[in-house]
Amino acid sequence: MALHLKAIKSPSGRLSLSNCFIVNEADFPDEEIQHVRFRSVGHQEFIYSILKTSEVKHGTVGVSLIQRKWTSIALNQVLEVHPHKFPANSNLNSITLEADFLQKSRVSQEPYDTDKMSEVLIDQFCNRAFSEGQPLVFTYGDKKYLQLIVQKMDVLDPKKALASESNFEPMKVSKGVISGNTRIIFEKAEGSALNLVGKSKGKSATQSIINTEWDFTKLGIGGLDKEFSTIIRRAFASRLFPAELTEKMGVKHVKGILLFGPPGTGKTLMARQIGKMLNCREPKIISGPEILNKYVGESEANIRKLFAEAEEEQKKHGVNSGLHLIIFDEFDAVCKSRYSYGSGGTGVQDSVVNQLLAKIDGVEQLNNVLLIGMTNRKDLIDEALLRPGRMEVQVEISLADEPGRLQILEIHTRALRENNLLSSDVDLAELAAQTKNFSGAEIEGLVRAAQSNAMNRFLKMETTLEIAPDAVSKVLVKPTDFNHALEHDIKPAFGASDDDLEYFVLNDIIRWCPMIEQIISDGKLLIEQTKVHDSSMGPVSVLLE
Repeated sequence: MALHLKAIKSPSGRLSLSNCFIVNEADFPDEEIQHVRFRSVGHQEFIYSILKTSEVKHGTVGVSLIQRKWTSIALNQVLEVHPHKFPANSNLNSITLEADFLQKSRVSQEPYDTDKMSEVLIDQFCNRAFSEGQPLVFTYGDKKYLQLIVQKMDVLDPKKALASESNFEPMKVSKGVISGNTRIIFEKAEGSALNLVGKSKGKSATQSIINTEWDFTKLGIGGLDKEFSTIIRRAFASRLFPAELTEKMGVKHVKGILLFGPPGTGKTLMARQIGKMLNCREPKIISGPEILNKYVGESEANIRKLFAEAEEEQKKHGVNSGLHLIIFDEFDAVCKSRYSYGSGGTGVQDSVVNQLLAKIDGVEQLNNVLLIGMTNRKDLIDEALLRPGRMEVQVEISLADEPGRLQILEIHTRALRENNLLSSDVDLAELAAQTKNFSGAEIEGLVRAAQSNAMNRFLKMETTLEIAPDAVSKVLVKPTDFNHALEHDIKPAFGASDDDLEYFVLNDIIRWCPMIEQIISDGKLLIEQTKVHDSSMGPVSVLLE
């Protein structure tokens, strides 16, 4: 339904900076109407968000000077405005704004932090409509006023994102709505004296909630392709879709991921890389023991602090709030099963678990938080934390198989290969076969040990420790360096110990009766089953009596 409103000056400077049409509450009683459109004298269509207030009279609309200039609206002109509703996929993935001083005669060389500008702009203009070419006035703190002009915008097509295994281009649009996840990019206007600093400055690659360049080798994660893909599919697929659609579908995003497995397999590395690949607020990285405090109530307060920023932003922006990531190492240190261990203390850990449960899945549920916990002992964690709706996605990060070990070796020898410091006769595939039961950390240690062996050949151990003059030009990591490291420096923490095995069967096993023959035969059969065993079928078990 069209309304005819008379254009007047914006009633205050504060409202002029809102980038909205200022309307009377009585003209728009429907709370769902947040944007309006109208056509100018030249029949060009414009869309603006509206701000309802009693500061303008019924039948009028407050329009700022910069809005009137851009839309060619004259004071006292009657505008025919229509309520406008954006389609579901209208939340902007990124918006590029050209920036310059509003008053060219009052310039300053003080730096303008684009990262801070981006935060303030999202806070001020979240859920507001923007159009290509639209000018607006902006400031933050005590800085001078800036004029921003919308250069380009794009949105993310979730269907293409989910169907594509490689890079995909966001769709360019001429109109859209800023959300808490929108990437803000500031570019200095040509000839401007504005001094922009920070990561949001200049031309920058667009980022969605997920960086789609899933090159595991470049991420520095080897042998965990399947696990990484599982996390992406389970935890982040729903976040690719517009917030309006997920709200209509009643979708609740995954709030927790638990990475568990032996030490050194890459749990912490994977969590940190997830933090880097997400377009989210600065991740909070904390170790479990850091939460605990000797003073009563302080441990629970530390848990509340972790979620405070996310709670505040969700109250402001609702479903359009940005994602807050909390990475929790040594998760089992504070989340042990309640009431089941003899702590003999004050039950602080019970209270910490209760507080964490309340924040993840309590009365006021947060939908803008992702908690990633890492542990070596999943069996110690309270079962209430592991049910769906809490630490829902549980991924075992186990020892890498042979192709995975080859990936890890390629990652840790990349610098050597790129700088021609790795001998051409070093066979990484053979090394991958030789490093069975090695964790990622142990393989990294193996490469370090081989590098040390290569450098050791050029050390002169006389009265003092000196480096040979030709060391820099001749140092080269050779197969013998890796063989020495395997034999003397790095041993796997898991799997059978070859030294112990050789000691116990030094003189072979005495087969003193048919029963021993049967035990040896059954043992060989179990070994063969283990070699070809599929982990999805569960462990191969044997009862020794």
